[in-house]
Amino acid sequence: MATESTFVADLIFIFEAAGLGLIYTGAGRNIFKGSKAVIPSTGTGPWVSIILTGGDGDEGTHNLSPTTIAYERPSAQIVCRAEAYEDAEDLAHALYLVLSFVNTFVNGTWWRICTPKQEPFDLGTDSVGKPRVAFNIDCVKRLSPATS
Repeated sequence: MATESTFVADLIFIFEAAGLGLIYTGAGRNIFKGSKAVIPSTGTGPWVSIILTGGDGDEGTHNLSPTTIAYERPSAQIVCRAEAYEDAEDLAHALYLVLSFVNTFVNGTWWRICTPKQEPFDLGTDSVGKPRVAFNIDCVKRLSPATS
């Protein structure tokens, strides 16, 4: 779905602009998309996964037709993992801070708000024993740069 990929691309843009990671294309990269992404089993990390969680549904405005979407309200879970718990925790906290804002253009798209739903929390270990720290975000944003 185009709006999901735009949302994920915008999150990656935020992370990269803040110097907190790069989309995974090989060694030295640490941002992964989706719950089925294969995280390297070797190395120390930290790595981050962006997992879409469904959101609250779209909204219109009074000056658009009832079927025209003015804003989408996507949500995601941000999962950080590393060899050392502290590294996963540090990355999660840094991402938490950059994902708390209002009224900002992100990658050319107007975001009305991005709000973490809770503080970063311990999600236990992954399938290879690496600790995970996660939090969820809710957003309200235009569909794309074309609608901003």
